[in-house]
Amino acid sequence: MHPMTVIAVLPGDGIGSEILDGPLEFLRRLAADGAPLTLTEPLPYGTSGWQATGSILPEETIEVCRNADVVLSGAVGTHPGVSAEECPNPEAALISLRNLFDLRVSVRTVWVPQRSEDVTIVRNITGGAYADPGQREESDGVSAAVDQLRLLPARVHEVLEMAAGFTADAPGRRYISVDKASVFATSRLWRAVAKRVADRTGVAFDHVNVDRAAYELVSYPQLPAVIATEGIFGDILSDIVCARAGSPALCGSATINPDRNFGSGITALFEPAHGSSPHRTGTRRSNPTGAWLALAALFDWCPDLRPLGQATRIRSALELVHRSGVCTYDLATPEQELVDMDGYNARILDELRALQLA
Repeated sequence: MHPMTVIAVLPGDGIGSEILDGPLEFLRRLAADGAPLTLTEPLPYGTSGWQATGSILPEETIEVCRNADVVLSGAVGTHPGVSAEECPNPEAALISLRNLFDLRVSVRTVWVPQRSEDVTIVRNITGGAYADPGQREESDGVSAAVDQLRLLPARVHEVLEMAAGFTADAPGRRYISVDKASVFATSRLWRAVAKRVADRTGVAFDHVNVDRAAYELVSYPQLPAVIATEGIFGDILSDIVCARAGSPALCGSATINPDRNFGSGITALFEPAHGSSPHRTGTRRSNPTGAWLALAALFDWCPDLRPLGQATRIRSALELVHRSGVCTYDLATPEQELVDMDGYNARILDELRALQLA
């Protein structure tokens, strides 16, 4: 077992740096109390990385990731003071990290506070619709643009096996496997593998076409506990679930290497699922819940940190603060107490301190 979990800190762009303030303060407190973790200095990454170094993913950042176990990231995208023309594709930094360290499965967790429940979306994040550039042909305005969508049975299988594992945390709720088998060969493969995994595990996945799934996520009173699907479908459906939950800030995201080879470079990257929101940078108004959910997932993932029980405490703290009626601007109603990001983090940290002492 790895004796010390090394967390590479990649704040990224826009609100990415400030959104990590609360989780990083909590991690520093734990480290000072002897928890088996160490944090790197903030590393250049994305548009702000380009602004500082001329590269969206500098070699120094890659080298630190080679010697770390996991990444805690803020956001990658547009950054104040840098136009999209100057730095046109900062998201390629995240895609490069995924490919360099084979972070091939995405697990998004949307917290639905009014129901005190989670929805977990499991999808492939490399391959499929997220193919490497070699499977794309750009158009010159006359010729056709081409995006090849290729799925390997083994990769579909591992996504569905992982999704089946998450169902144990939500007994009695619904689990869906989403495809478009009436149109895509990849979806027919997906459905066939999903049926085999369901037979082997005993997990009763409902097989739902993606358009029907979108309808059900909007109209059905109860949300499914687990959604297993292809990358692009999951990208879209997770935003629908966030809308039902009340805010895009209620989603924590993990991109992982299921092989879990700790000691051989980063095994996973954890981040809130929202964007860099450059127009809100510096306002200190943003909702940091997604960053806290990402941190909870990080604790669950790392074998040296899981026994600390901090993932459960973080989720309990979020629940307690929500029930107290304290909200950031995106969720607050007139009768609730409106706080900024710093006020919200202070409440979370207070609850975590109390839970630690209980």
